[in-house]
Amino acid sequence: MNPLWPPCVSRLLVKVTLICALGKQSGSILLVLVVVLITAARLARDYGKRADKLPKDAPSPTTPTTSLAPSALTPASSVLAPQADVLQEERFRAAFSTPISFYGRVTDQNGIPVSDADVKIAANDKAFGGRPSEYSMKSDSNGLFSITGLKGIMLAVEVAKAGYHVLPPADDKVTSSGVFDYGVSSIRGPHRPDPANPVHFTLIKRGAVEALAKIDRRDFRIQRDGSPVAISLDLHGQHQVVLRCWNEELHRPAARRQYDWRLEIAVPGGGLVARIDAFAFEAPADGYLPIDTITMPASLGDRWRSSADRSYFIHFDDDTFALATLEMHASGGHFVVWESYFNPKPGSRNLEPTPR
Repeated sequence: MNPLWPPCVSRLLVKVTLICALGKQSGSILLVLVVVLITAARLARDYGKRADKLPKDAPSPTTPTTSLAPSALTPASSVLAPQADVLQEERFRAAFSTPISFYGRVTDQNGIPVSDADVKIAANDKAFGGRPSEYSMKSDSNGLFSITGLKGIMLAVEVAKAGYHVLPPADDKVTSSGVFDYGVSSIRGPHRPDPANPVHFTLIKRGAVEALAKIDRRDFRIQRDGSPVAISLDLHGQHQVVLRCWNEELHRPAARRQYDWRLEIAVPGGGLVARIDAFAFEAPADGYLPIDTITMPASLGDRWRSSADRSYFIHFDDDTFALATLEMHASGGHFVVWESYFNPKPGSRNLEPTPR
């Protein structure tokens, strides 16, 4: 443990270890650990800031200093650290009794309220042991939910519903979860609940399920001299993507890590377009190009990589569509990891995979 952390923070970190052991028996352990770990980190940060403000010759709040002063002063100086610990611990306990109320609203990607969404809440309300208190509820017909009368230092919220994709956490973006400070400081300050302005959560509604031909993640060896590798997206070999790679790895100077390499992805008689949104499952109607190229010259320096990944929508000449992801590993075994979904129904741009 960091010697500058107060005993209360050290005990909280020990609690994380205990909860990890208990987590094998609980499906909600991730939500609980998020609350506990973030609380510990922010308390340690705040305490460190206060420690930095101490005079350089002042004793540490947790560690008494050795003094060459006359013995008559020793009794007075020896009680400073324990007093500081007591005050720090009292503030720590008080933070876990901060009143909590929360108001939220769940919508889909089009802003339509999601009713009956499953809402899971964890309130970190135990300073020195035990799991954070957990609650569950449903959103109403307007996608709204709320909880009041709680106490704690921090609140974690997750929403989900069958038939919807959950958006992973991301800074400064509307997602399907969030962590909110009440009794501990953060860059944004404590959360201020407002029933007139509920926190927005988003779920991505799944599209209609159609029969898709799938290639599970599979490795394809590829030569370094531009020899083509054709990948068939259907069972009959009528819808193909052709890959070619040119790679100078085997001809680079011995002392040089970087080398030139280039991967070409082509759709004979069709085209492809980059897929940016990981939750986009409807292929665009236009914008397709017959070839895309990943170029990695050695001159990129620190930005050079021996691997790259891409995701594409693909349009074939018979008006069928596919969704594909690839990972090019341009070193060692030199191969492409490929995964794709092909919709054999002409004109349908729906590439929503079957829920697992």
